[in-house]
Amino acid sequence: MYNIAQFFISNENITNFKRDVKKPRDCVINALELIGILQSSYADIMRIAVGDYGLDTSQIEQIFYYVQSNFRWKFVRYTNIDTLVQFCLQTLQPSHVIFCGYSMIVNGTIFKHVFLIGKTNQLEIKYMDPQINAFCNLDEINCYNNIGGAQEYYILQTTADSHQIQQMQDL
Repeated sequence: MYNIAQFFISNENITNFKRDVKKPRDCVINALELIGILQSSYADIMRIAVGDYGLDTSQIEQIFYYVQSNFRWKFVRYTNIDTLVQFCLQTLQPSHVIFCGYSMIVNGTIFKHVFLIGKTNQLEIKYMDPQINAFCNLDEINCYNNIGGAQEYYILQTTADSHQIQQMQDL
């Protein structure tokens, strides 16, 4: 059975985030670094290798499987943002984030992007996207507009439980 993967995140994850190499399509790498799967130097190497092209859904799933092969990982597609919103309000644990993405049509071209959504200890829902330097409250309209107009949303799901995900992050 798959569950939405929740990753612990602290203020330290955010303050220690370091992006020396900036690339136009490094959103997946940024998210992996923020949740502690990649150290900053390895993240920069990945940005050099794939930051101009980005990573697709199957590559994201393969990365998580590589890091923790005892479990299955899949980036599940939703067509309604309400699914994402309801999960964040009702189920997302404080000090945790979910690995999300969207697909939207911009000027006739399909644009895909990955970001994190987290819940603070004060129960605020935060949008986290270092690629555009956005760390904001999703209840603010200008922040919500970063994700609000997409045709499809993606949420990373796994067969691992929260304790197993924490062990993976600690490696």
